[in-house]
Amino acid sequence: MVYFSDKVILPYEPMVGTIGTAPEIEAVTSLLPGPHGGNMDFADICPAAKVYLPVKVPGGLLYLGDAHAVQGDAEISGTAIEMPAEVIMKIDLVKAKPLRWPRIELPDYIITTSTSGAARTLEDATRSAFFEMVLWLEEEYEMDRWDAYELCTQVARVRMGNIWSISVKFPKRYLLTQSKAQFANRRC
Repeated sequence: MVYFSDKVILPYEPMVGTIGTAPEIEAVTSLLPGPHGGNMDFADICPAAKVYLPVKVPGGLLYLGDAHAVQGDAEISGTAIEMPAEVIMKIDLVKAKPLRWPRIELPDYIITTSTSGAARTLEDATRSAFFEMVLWLEEEYEMDRWDAYELCTQVARVRMGNIWSISVKFPKRYLLTQSKAQFANRRC
């Protein structure tokens, strides 16, 4: 439990706020998020999460930190309940899976991410995260692109990390195991 005050006790929900790789061209600070990951502050980067990050430079140059004991969506005050942490992780390199943006996988969800930034709004980031989800559903789960688009409208959830980061959560229970043709034949 996290004792916020004498009257408010919060559940302990540990997460990693900052995780990323080096971008291809520019130097970045760990303060800002982007296609490389970085300070995204997604509460879904928690125990049991798989985080997929783009690798643009030899060795990837992975970094992480900014552990939080608990944080809601949209870290609007600029800080959560920070904590020291030891993080144990397994790192694999998946060579045949080029990514444009980080992805997260939980036992019950697949998650795409995007961020706002220079000349990009949160609306742009939301569209981008949905675009990435539709492509993921099409490419890896053999879902028809337009069915994926419509299904996202019905079952996906949008979360904010900090005030720059957006994620789209798609429930795994709706991942189609049948072929595209079988799904197309079920339409009314």
